Amino acid sequence: MPLAAETKKLTKRERTRRKLLTATRDLIYEKGIERVAILDITTAAGLAAGSFYNYFDNKPAIVQAIIEDFQAVFESHLAETRKALKDPAMRISVTLKYYFEQAQSNEAWRSFIINAGLSDEQIIVQSRRQCTEDILAGQRGGRFKTENAAITQSLITGMATHVGLEIQRGHLPRAATVEMVRHVLRMLGLPDIAAKAFAEAPLPKITGPRRSDLSEDPSIPFRLAMDRRRMQKASDTAVSAAS
Repeated sequence: MPLAAETKKLTKRERTRRKLLTATRDLIYEKGIERVAILDITTAAGLAAGSFYNYFDNKPAIVQAIIEDFQAVFESHLAETRKALKDPAMRISVTLKYYFEQAQSNEAWRSFIINAGLSDEQIIVQSRRQCTEDILAGQRGGRFKTENAAITQSLITGMATHVGLEIQRGHLPRAATVEMVRHVLRMLGLPDIAAKAFAEAPLPKITGPRRSDLSEDPSIPFRLAMDRRRMQKASDTAVSAAS
């Protein structure tokens, strides 16, 4: 279940899983993954110590689930823009550039992967499912000249992941994004002049998720404690400013 706004009533099991996800995400933001134990997670969520293993095998598994939820949130922010783009080449270009931009600059995402110790190995990219859908749409319309959508998707996702990580590691400049998109469009059969134009076109203004967009659960003990600390800090600051 994504950390975006709910669209249906959750079952008890889904609510418990959500508590674990939200508590883990908040703990990672607050303390960093190295200082978070599984007992910390269940305590922060207000759950029995052994309940964690009914949902996740270990800490890497729950971190991966949080990353998948981030993917769903990014997709929701991009959805309206993608819907308005009728040319599949433009849709792929904008989508690739959006994810590159968010991967490098989005505070909610960057803070999470840094505190989770994954900034050197984790990147946010278009989902394989959505990329395949875009390729198939281009094939049907005669826009793309590629015979095997699955292989093409794998190549695009692999290139996007590699280039994004190399930018994060400081091995490539952020301008490498443009060249990568240009090569993807050429691989899909666009002439170079068209691929270059799409790749260099400015990205439309599209919002990215902020921490306030991520779901919260006010019943989680750890969140209650954080909120109390923030309120106390704000009160102390106001008193100090008035004196």
